[in-house]
Amino acid sequence: MRRRKALFIPYALLGMVVTLALLITFHLIVPAGLAIVILNPAPQVIPGLREWQGSTGSFMITSTSRIAVDSLYAAQLENTSRVFENDLFEVTGHPLPIVTTNSPATGDFYLTLKITDPLIGSEGYHFDVGDVLAIRANTSTGVFYGTRTALQLLLQDPGRLHIARGIAVDYPKYRERGFALDVGRKFFSIGALEDYVKMMAWYKMNDFHLHLNDNEIGAGDSPDWMHKYAAFRLNSDRFKGLAARDGSYTRQDMRELQDVARQYAVTITPEIDTPAHALAFTQYRPDLASQKYSKEFLDLGNPKTYTFMHTIWDEFLPWFDTKQVNIGEDEYALSDADKYRQFININDAYLKHKGKTAQMWGSLTKMKSNVKVDTDIVTDVWNNQWANPVDMVKQGFQIINANDNLLYIVPRAGYYHDYLDTRLLYEKWEPYIFDLSNPALNLSPNDP
Repeated sequence: MRRRKALFIPYALLGMVVTLALLITFHLIVPAGLAIVILNPAPQVIPGLREWQGSTGSFMITSTSRIAVDSLYAAQLENTSRVFENDLFEVTGHPLPIVTTNSPATGDFYLTLKITDPLIGSEGYHFDVGDVLAIRANTSTGVFYGTRTALQLLLQDPGRLHIARGIAVDYPKYRERGFALDVGRKFFSIGALEDYVKMMAWYKMNDFHLHLNDNEIGAGDSPDWMHKYAAFRLNSDRFKGLAARDGSYTRQDMRELQDVARQYAVTITPEIDTPAHALAFTQYRPDLASQKYSKEFLDLGNPKTYTFMHTIWDEFLPWFDTKQVNIGEDEYALSDADKYRQFININDAYLKHKGKTAQMWGSLTKMKSNVKVDTDIVTDVWNNQWANPVDMVKQGFQIINANDNLLYIVPRAGYYHDYLDTRLLYEKWEPYIFDLSNPALNLSPNDP
Protein backbone atom coordinates (compact mmCIF):
# COMPACT_ATOMS: atom_id res chain seq x y z
CA MET A 1 0.00 0.00 0.00
CA ARG A 2 2.79 2.47 0.91
CA ARG A 3 4.58 1.82 -2.37
CA ARG A 4 1.42 2.52 -4.37
CA LYS A 5 0.83 5.74 -2.44
CA ALA A 6 4.38 6.89 -3.01
CA LEU A 7 4.04 6.29 -6.76
CA PHE A 8 0.74 8.13 -6.89
CA ILE A 9 2.12 11.40 -5.46
CA PRO A 10 4.72 11.96 -8.24
CA TYR A 11 2.11 11.15 -10.91
CA ALA A 12 -0.32 13.59 -9.34
CA LEU A 13 2.34 16.30 -9.20
CA LEU A 14 3.31 15.63 -12.81
CA GLY A 15 -0.32 15.91 -13.84
CA MET A 16 -0.67 19.24 -12.07
CA VAL A 17 2.46 20.60 -13.79
CA VAL A 18 1.25 19.48 -17.24
CA THR A 19 -2.19 20.96 -16.63
CA LEU A 20 -0.71 24.26 -15.50
CA ALA A 21 1.55 24.34 -18.57
CA LEU A 22 -1.40 23.70 -20.86
CA LEU A 23 -3.46 26.43 -19.22
CA ILE A 24 -0.65 28.93 -19.66
CA THR A 25 -0.08 27.78 -23.25
CA PHE A 26 -3.71 28.39 -24.14
CA HIS A 27 -3.77 31.71 -22.28
CA LEU A 28 -6.47 30.53 -19.93
CA ILE A 29 -4.53 31.85 -16.94
CA VAL A 30 -3.33 35.43 -16.71
CA PRO A 31 0.08 35.20 -14.99
CA ALA A 32 -0.34 38.39 -12.91
CA GLY A 33 -3.31 37.18 -10.93
CA LEU A 34 -3.74 33.63 -12.14
CA ALA A 35 -7.37 34.55 -12.93
CA ILE A 36 -9.16 32.19 -15.30
CA VAL A 37 -10.18 33.82 -18.59
CA ILE A 38 -12.87 31.93 -20.48
CA LEU A 39 -12.95 32.63 -24.19
CA ASN A 40 -16.31 32.86 -25.90
CA PRO A 41 -17.26 29.54 -27.55
CA ALA A 42 -18.35 29.43 -31.16
CA PRO A 43 -21.82 30.97 -31.53
CA GLN A 44 -24.69 28.70 -32.50
CA VAL A 45 -26.03 29.76 -35.88
CA ILE A 46 -27.54 27.92 -38.86
CA PRO A 47 -25.57 26.96 -40.84
CA GLY A 48 -22.67 26.73 -38.43
CA LEU A 49 -19.72 29.11 -38.79
CA ARG A 50 -16.74 27.66 -40.66
CA GLU A 51 -14.07 29.31 -38.45
CA TRP A 52 -14.22 30.99 -35.04
CA GLN A 53 -11.67 32.55 -32.72
CA GLY A 54 -13.30 33.52 -29.46
CA SER A 55 -12.53 36.60 -27.38
CA THR A 56 -14.03 37.81 -24.11
CA GLY A 57 -17.02 39.98 -23.34
CA SER A 58 -19.66 41.09 -25.79
CA PHE A 59 -20.59 43.73 -28.31
CA MET A 60 -23.63 45.76 -27.24
CA ILE A 61 -26.21 47.85 -29.05
CA THR A 62 -26.52 51.23 -27.33
CA SER A 63 -28.60 54.35 -27.75
CA THR A 64 -25.93 55.72 -30.10
CA SER A 65 -25.47 52.59 -32.22
CA ARG A 66 -25.68 52.96 -36.00
CA ILE A 67 -25.48 50.95 -39.17
CA ALA A 68 -22.26 52.43 -40.50
CA VAL A 69 -21.65 51.81 -44.20
CA ASP A 70 -18.18 52.33 -45.63
CA SER A 71 -18.50 55.50 -47.72
CA LEU A 72 -16.36 53.95 -50.46
CA TYR A 73 -19.02 51.27 -51.02
CA ALA A 74 -22.22 53.10 -50.10
CA ALA A 75 -23.85 52.50 -53.49
CA GLN A 76 -23.05 48.77 -53.59
CA LEU A 77 -24.30 48.26 -50.03
CA GLU A 78 -27.35 50.51 -50.10
CA ASN A 79 -29.85 47.68 -50.58
CA THR A 80 -28.13 45.42 -48.05
CA SER A 81 -28.03 48.13 -45.41
CA ARG A 82 -31.74 48.96 -45.92
CA VAL A 83 -32.79 45.36 -45.56
CA PHE A 84 -30.59 45.00 -42.47
CA GLU A 85 -32.09 48.17 -40.99
CA ASN A 86 -35.63 46.79 -41.34
CA ASP A 87 -34.80 43.30 -40.14
CA LEU A 88 -32.75 44.60 -37.21
CA PHE A 89 -35.73 46.64 -36.06
CA GLU A 90 -37.97 43.56 -36.31
CA VAL A 91 -35.58 41.50 -34.18
CA THR A 92 -34.51 44.09 -31.62
CA GLY A 93 -37.10 46.86 -31.69
CA HIS A 94 -34.28 49.39 -32.06
CA PRO A 95 -34.42 51.75 -35.07
CA LEU A 96 -30.74 52.21 -35.91
CA PRO A 97 -29.91 54.96 -38.41
CA ILE A 98 -27.83 54.28 -41.51
CA VAL A 99 -24.78 56.50 -41.93
CA THR A 100 -21.87 56.49 -44.38
CA THR A 101 -18.49 56.77 -42.72
CA ASN A 102 -14.96 55.40 -42.66
CA SER A 103 -14.78 55.72 -38.87
CA PRO A 104 -17.31 53.50 -37.09
CA ALA A 105 -17.83 54.15 -33.38
CA THR A 106 -18.38 51.85 -30.42
CA GLY A 107 -21.71 50.05 -30.76
CA ASP A 108 -21.88 50.42 -34.55
CA PHE A 109 -22.48 47.71 -37.13
CA TYR A 110 -19.88 48.42 -39.83
CA LEU A 111 -20.50 47.13 -43.37
CA THR A 112 -17.71 47.23 -45.93
CA LEU A 113 -16.33 45.59 -49.06
CA LYS A 114 -12.80 46.62 -48.12
CA ILE A 115 -11.26 43.16 -48.10
CA THR A 116 -9.58 40.79 -50.51
CA ASP A 117 -9.96 37.18 -49.43
CA PRO A 118 -10.27 34.56 -52.17
CA LEU A 119 -11.05 31.87 -49.58
CA ILE A 120 -14.50 33.28 -48.80
CA GLY A 121 -15.53 33.67 -52.44
CA SER A 122 -18.61 35.65 -53.44
CA GLU A 123 -20.85 34.58 -50.55
CA GLY A 124 -18.48 34.45 -47.57
CA TYR A 125 -17.63 37.15 -45.06
CA HIS A 126 -15.45 38.13 -42.12
CA PHE A 127 -17.39 38.77 -38.91
CA ASP A 128 -15.30 40.73 -36.40
CA VAL A 129 -17.00 41.41 -33.08
CA GLY A 130 -15.33 43.92 -30.77
CA ASP A 131 -16.36 47.41 -29.73
CA VAL A 132 -17.63 47.60 -33.31
CA LEU A 133 -19.26 44.68 -35.13
CA ALA A 134 -17.61 44.74 -38.55
CA ILE A 135 -18.83 42.65 -41.49
CA ARG A 136 -16.37 42.56 -44.39
CA ALA A 137 -16.88 40.68 -47.65
CA ASN A 138 -15.87 40.60 -51.29
CA THR A 139 -19.47 41.20 -52.41
CA SER A 140 -22.72 42.66 -51.13
CA THR A 141 -24.09 39.11 -50.91
CA GLY A 142 -21.34 38.20 -48.47
CA VAL A 143 -22.11 41.25 -46.34
CA PHE A 144 -25.81 40.34 -46.46
CA TYR A 145 -25.10 36.84 -45.12
CA GLY A 146 -23.03 38.40 -42.35
CA THR A 147 -26.08 40.43 -41.32
CA ARG A 148 -28.10 37.19 -41.12
CA THR A 149 -25.54 35.85 -38.65
CA ALA A 150 -25.82 39.03 -36.57
CA LEU A 151 -29.62 38.76 -36.52
CA GLN A 152 -29.57 35.10 -35.50
CA LEU A 153 -27.21 35.87 -32.63
CA LEU A 154 -29.22 38.86 -31.41
CA LEU A 155 -32.38 36.75 -31.41
CA GLN A 156 -30.72 34.36 -28.94
CA ASP A 157 -29.87 37.17 -26.47
CA PRO A 158 -32.68 37.78 -23.93
CA GLY A 159 -32.29 41.54 -24.31
CA ARG A 160 -31.68 41.42 -28.08
CA LEU A 161 -28.64 43.64 -27.49
CA HIS A 162 -25.50 41.52 -27.09
CA ILE A 163 -23.26 39.45 -29.37
CA ALA A 164 -20.26 37.53 -28.03
CA ARG A 165 -16.92 39.00 -29.08
CA GLY A 166 -14.67 37.08 -31.41
CA ILE A 167 -13.67 36.71 -35.03
CA ALA A 168 -15.43 34.47 -37.53
CA VAL A 169 -14.63 33.63 -41.13
CA ASP A 170 -17.64 32.08 -42.80
CA TYR A 171 -18.32 30.81 -46.32
CA PRO A 172 -20.66 28.20 -47.83
CA LYS A 173 -19.62 24.62 -48.37
CA TYR A 174 -22.02 24.16 -51.29
CA ARG A 175 -22.61 26.59 -54.13
CA GLU A 176 -26.34 25.88 -54.42
CA ARG A 177 -28.52 25.72 -51.32
CA GLY A 178 -32.07 25.47 -52.53
CA PHE A 179 -35.70 24.92 -51.72
CA ALA A 180 -38.34 23.76 -54.20
CA LEU A 181 -42.05 24.46 -53.89
CA ASP A 182 -44.82 22.85 -55.93
CA VAL A 183 -47.07 25.79 -56.77
CA GLY A 184 -48.54 23.76 -59.64
CA ARG A 185 -50.66 21.40 -57.55
CA LYS A 186 -51.31 24.05 -54.87
CA PHE A 187 -51.42 27.78 -55.42
CA PHE A 188 -49.43 30.06 -53.08
CA SER A 189 -49.93 33.81 -53.06
CA ILE A 190 -47.08 36.15 -53.96
CA GLY A 191 -47.04 37.27 -50.34
CA ALA A 192 -46.52 33.69 -49.21
CA LEU A 193 -43.70 33.23 -51.72
CA GLU A 194 -42.03 36.40 -50.45
CA ASP A 195 -42.21 34.99 -46.92
CA TYR A 196 -40.49 31.83 -48.17
CA VAL A 197 -37.75 33.99 -49.71
CA LYS A 198 -37.10 35.71 -46.38
CA MET A 199 -37.12 32.40 -44.52
CA MET A 200 -34.60 30.95 -46.96
CA ALA A 201 -32.33 33.99 -46.65
CA TRP A 202 -32.37 33.66 -42.86
CA TYR A 203 -30.64 30.30 -43.28
CA LYS A 204 -28.42 31.52 -46.15
CA MET A 205 -30.23 29.47 -48.81
CA ASN A 206 -29.93 30.98 -52.26
CA ASP A 207 -32.16 29.24 -54.84
CA PHE A 208 -35.98 29.15 -54.80
CA HIS A 209 -37.25 26.63 -57.36
CA LEU A 210 -40.89 27.12 -58.41
CA HIS A 211 -42.60 24.07 -59.95
CA LEU A 212 -45.12 26.00 -62.05
CA ASN A 213 -47.32 23.30 -63.57
CA ASP A 214 -48.67 19.87 -62.69
CA ASN A 215 -51.81 17.79 -62.35
CA GLU A 216 -53.46 15.24 -60.13
CA ILE A 217 -51.82 11.80 -60.18
CA GLY A 218 -53.17 9.47 -62.86
CA ALA A 219 -55.40 12.16 -64.37
CA GLY A 220 -54.11 11.55 -67.86
CA ASP A 221 -55.22 7.91 -67.74
CA SER A 222 -58.86 8.78 -67.12
CA PRO A 223 -61.44 8.85 -69.94
CA ASP A 224 -62.43 12.19 -68.43
CA TRP A 225 -58.90 13.57 -68.63
CA MET A 226 -60.01 16.88 -70.13
CA HIS A 227 -61.79 17.71 -66.87
CA LYS A 228 -59.27 16.44 -64.33
CA TYR A 229 -57.37 18.89 -62.19
CA ALA A 230 -54.34 20.47 -63.84
CA ALA A 231 -52.73 23.85 -63.40
CA PHE A 232 -50.25 26.14 -65.09
CA ARG A 233 -49.54 29.18 -62.93
CA LEU A 234 -48.22 31.84 -65.35
CA ASN A 235 -50.90 34.12 -66.78
CA SER A 236 -50.24 35.79 -70.13
CA ASP A 237 -52.64 37.33 -72.64
CA ARG A 238 -50.72 35.51 -75.36
CA PHE A 239 -52.12 32.21 -74.04
CA LYS A 240 -55.63 33.08 -72.92
CA GLY A 241 -57.24 30.23 -71.00
CA LEU A 242 -54.00 28.41 -70.21
CA ALA A 243 -53.47 29.80 -66.70
CA ALA A 244 -55.24 28.04 -63.84
CA ARG A 245 -58.51 29.61 -62.74
CA ASP A 246 -57.86 28.98 -59.04
CA GLY A 247 -54.69 31.08 -58.95
CA SER A 248 -51.96 32.33 -61.27
CA TYR A 249 -49.14 34.86 -61.50
CA THR A 250 -48.85 37.78 -63.89
CA ARG A 251 -45.57 39.11 -65.19
CA GLN A 252 -45.85 41.94 -62.66
CA ASP A 253 -46.27 39.39 -59.86
CA MET A 254 -43.06 37.65 -60.88
CA ARG A 255 -41.28 41.00 -61.15
CA GLU A 256 -42.31 41.89 -57.62
CA LEU A 257 -41.24 38.49 -56.27
CA GLN A 258 -37.84 38.65 -57.97
CA ASP A 259 -37.24 42.20 -56.74
CA VAL A 260 -37.77 41.01 -53.16
CA ALA A 261 -35.68 37.90 -53.79
CA ARG A 262 -32.79 39.97 -55.15
CA GLN A 263 -32.81 42.06 -51.96
CA TYR A 264 -32.45 38.84 -49.97
CA ALA A 265 -29.78 37.21 -52.19
CA VAL A 266 -32.18 34.54 -53.48
CA THR A 267 -32.54 33.47 -57.11
CA ILE A 268 -35.98 32.50 -58.42
CA THR A 269 -35.65 29.44 -60.68
CA PRO A 270 -38.80 28.73 -62.71
CA GLU A 271 -39.72 25.23 -63.83
CA ILE A 272 -42.05 24.40 -66.70
CA ASP A 273 -42.40 20.63 -66.52
CA THR A 274 -42.73 18.65 -69.75
CA PRO A 275 -43.09 16.22 -71.54
CA ALA A 276 -44.86 14.45 -68.62
CA HIS A 277 -46.82 16.24 -65.88
CA ALA A 278 -48.12 18.33 -68.78
CA LEU A 279 -51.93 17.88 -68.54
CA ALA A 280 -52.45 21.65 -68.30
CA PHE A 281 -50.85 21.95 -71.75
CA THR A 282 -52.65 18.99 -73.33
CA GLN A 283 -56.02 20.25 -72.03
CA TYR A 284 -55.20 23.61 -73.65
CA ARG A 285 -53.99 21.90 -76.83
CA PRO A 286 -55.60 18.41 -77.03
CA ASP A 287 -53.98 17.86 -80.42
CA LEU A 288 -50.60 17.71 -78.63
CA ALA A 289 -51.59 14.93 -76.20
CA SER A 290 -49.87 11.58 -76.62
CA GLN A 291 -51.69 9.14 -78.86
CA LYS A 292 -50.09 6.10 -77.20
CA TYR A 293 -49.63 6.91 -73.52
CA SER A 294 -51.18 8.99 -70.76
CA LYS A 295 -52.87 12.16 -71.90
CA GLU A 296 -50.69 14.12 -69.49
CA PHE A 297 -47.78 13.25 -71.81
CA LEU A 298 -46.96 15.46 -74.77
CA ASP A 299 -46.82 13.70 -78.13
CA LEU A 300 -43.10 13.69 -78.94
CA GLY A 301 -43.79 12.39 -82.44
CA ASN A 302 -45.76 15.52 -83.32
CA PRO A 303 -43.65 18.43 -84.68
CA LYS A 304 -46.27 20.89 -83.38
CA THR A 305 -45.34 19.88 -79.83
CA TYR A 306 -41.88 21.37 -80.25
CA THR A 307 -43.19 24.53 -81.90
CA PHE A 308 -45.70 25.04 -79.09
CA MET A 309 -43.14 24.57 -76.31
CA HIS A 310 -40.77 26.99 -78.00
CA THR A 311 -43.50 29.63 -78.02
CA ILE A 312 -44.12 28.92 -74.31
CA TRP A 313 -40.46 29.54 -73.52
CA ASP A 314 -40.39 32.58 -75.83
CA GLU A 315 -43.18 34.14 -73.81
CA PHE A 316 -42.09 33.30 -70.30
CA LEU A 317 -38.29 33.33 -70.36
CA PRO A 318 -38.21 37.15 -70.38
CA TRP A 319 -40.24 37.14 -67.14
CA PHE A 320 -37.27 35.77 -65.19
CA ASP A 321 -33.84 37.17 -64.40
CA THR A 322 -32.11 33.85 -63.76
CA LYS A 323 -29.66 32.42 -66.27
CA GLN A 324 -30.81 28.86 -65.55
CA VAL A 325 -34.33 27.44 -65.82
CA ASN A 326 -35.73 24.01 -65.05
CA ILE A 327 -37.28 22.10 -67.96
CA GLY A 328 -38.80 19.23 -65.94
CA GLU A 329 -38.25 16.05 -67.98
CA ASP A 330 -39.24 13.42 -65.40
CA GLU A 331 -41.35 10.26 -65.51
CA TYR A 332 -42.13 9.90 -69.20
CA ALA A 333 -43.00 6.59 -70.91
CA LEU A 334 -40.07 4.16 -70.54
CA SER A 335 -40.66 2.68 -73.99
CA ASP A 336 -40.14 6.02 -75.71
CA ALA A 337 -36.71 6.80 -74.27
CA ASP A 338 -35.11 7.77 -77.60
CA LYS A 339 -37.63 10.53 -78.39
CA TYR A 340 -37.61 11.57 -74.72
CA ARG A 341 -33.84 12.08 -74.71
CA GLN A 342 -33.99 13.89 -78.06
CA PHE A 343 -36.66 16.19 -76.60
CA ILE A 344 -34.31 17.05 -73.73
CA ASN A 345 -31.48 17.93 -76.11
CA ILE A 346 -33.77 20.03 -78.30
CA ASN A 347 -34.98 21.99 -75.28
CA ASP A 348 -31.42 22.45 -74.04
CA ALA A 349 -30.25 23.72 -77.42
CA TYR A 350 -33.19 26.11 -77.70
CA LEU A 351 -32.50 27.57 -74.26
CA LYS A 352 -28.81 28.02 -75.13
CA HIS A 353 -29.93 29.94 -78.20
CA LYS A 354 -31.88 32.18 -75.81
CA GLY A 355 -28.84 32.70 -73.57
CA LYS A 356 -30.03 30.35 -70.82
CA THR A 357 -28.83 27.07 -69.34
CA ALA A 358 -31.01 24.13 -68.34
CA GLN A 359 -31.74 22.14 -65.23
CA MET A 360 -33.87 18.99 -65.18
CA TRP A 361 -35.23 16.26 -62.94
CA GLY A 362 -33.07 13.15 -63.11
CA SER A 363 -34.63 10.28 -65.07
CA LEU A 364 -31.85 8.97 -67.31
CA THR A 365 -31.12 5.76 -65.37
CA LYS A 366 -34.59 4.43 -66.07
CA MET A 367 -34.94 6.10 -69.47
CA LYS A 368 -32.29 3.90 -71.08
CA SER A 369 -31.24 4.74 -74.61
CA ASN A 370 -28.20 5.09 -76.84
CA VAL A 371 -29.10 8.75 -77.35
CA LYS A 372 -26.64 10.83 -75.35
CA VAL A 373 -28.02 13.72 -73.33
CA ASP A 374 -25.99 16.91 -73.06
CA THR A 375 -24.06 16.81 -69.78
CA ASP A 376 -24.15 20.57 -69.36
CA ILE A 377 -27.71 20.19 -67.98
CA VAL A 378 -27.73 20.36 -64.19
CA THR A 379 -29.61 17.34 -62.84
CA ASP A 380 -31.84 17.31 -59.78
CA VAL A 381 -31.51 13.76 -58.47
CA TRP A 382 -34.91 13.27 -56.90
CA ASN A 383 -35.06 9.47 -56.90
CA ASN A 384 -32.16 7.01 -56.92
CA GLN A 385 -33.95 4.56 -59.20
CA TRP A 386 -34.79 7.15 -61.81
CA ALA A 387 -31.31 8.67 -61.66
CA ASN A 388 -28.40 6.93 -59.95
CA PRO A 389 -26.41 9.82 -58.43
CA VAL A 390 -23.00 8.14 -58.68
CA ASP A 391 -23.60 7.19 -62.29
CA MET A 392 -24.82 10.69 -63.17
CA VAL A 393 -21.59 12.19 -61.84
CA LYS A 394 -19.50 9.63 -63.70
CA GLN A 395 -21.28 10.62 -66.92
CA GLY A 396 -20.27 14.22 -66.32
CA PHE A 397 -23.45 15.80 -64.95
CA GLN A 398 -23.47 18.34 -62.16
CA ILE A 399 -26.14 17.19 -59.74
CA ILE A 400 -28.30 18.56 -56.96
CA ASN A 401 -29.43 16.34 -54.10
CA ALA A 402 -33.26 16.52 -54.08
CA ASN A 403 -33.76 12.99 -52.76
CA ASP A 404 -37.46 12.28 -52.35
CA ASN A 405 -37.14 9.70 -49.58
CA LEU A 406 -35.19 12.08 -47.35
CA LEU A 407 -36.20 15.58 -48.40
CA TYR A 408 -39.75 15.61 -49.80
CA ILE A 409 -42.74 16.90 -47.85
CA VAL A 410 -46.14 15.91 -49.28
CA PRO A 411 -48.68 16.17 -46.44
CA ARG A 412 -51.27 13.39 -46.23
CA ALA A 413 -50.06 11.72 -49.40
CA GLY A 414 -49.07 8.59 -47.49
CA TYR A 415 -45.91 7.91 -49.47
CA TYR A 416 -43.75 10.90 -48.47
CA HIS A 417 -43.12 12.79 -45.25
CA ASP A 418 -45.83 14.95 -43.73
CA TYR A 419 -42.94 16.73 -42.01
CA LEU A 420 -39.20 16.42 -42.43
CA ASP A 421 -37.42 14.12 -40.00
CA THR A 422 -35.20 16.95 -38.81
CA ARG A 423 -33.42 14.93 -36.12
CA LEU A 424 -32.49 12.24 -38.65
CA LEU A 425 -31.27 14.83 -41.14
CA TYR A 426 -29.29 16.73 -38.52
CA GLU A 427 -27.60 13.66 -37.07
CA LYS A 428 -27.04 11.49 -40.15
CA TRP A 429 -27.51 13.39 -43.42
CA GLU A 430 -25.18 15.50 -45.53
CA PRO A 431 -25.81 16.79 -49.08
CA TYR A 432 -23.51 14.11 -50.53
CA ILE A 433 -25.72 11.37 -49.01
CA PHE A 434 -28.48 10.01 -51.23
CA ASP A 435 -29.21 6.81 -49.30
CA LEU A 436 -28.63 6.25 -45.59
CA SER A 437 -28.59 2.45 -45.93
CA ASN A 438 -26.67 2.01 -49.21
CA PRO A 439 -23.29 3.84 -49.24
CA ALA A 440 -22.76 2.80 -52.87
CA LEU A 441 -25.28 5.47 -53.87
CA ASN A 442 -23.48 8.26 -52.02
CA LEU A 443 -20.77 10.60 -53.25
CA SER A 444 -17.53 11.29 -51.44
CA PRO A 445 -17.76 13.87 -48.65
CA ASN A 446 -15.57 16.35 -50.54
CA ASP A 447 -17.32 15.99 -53.88
CA PRO A 448 -18.14 19.50 -55.18
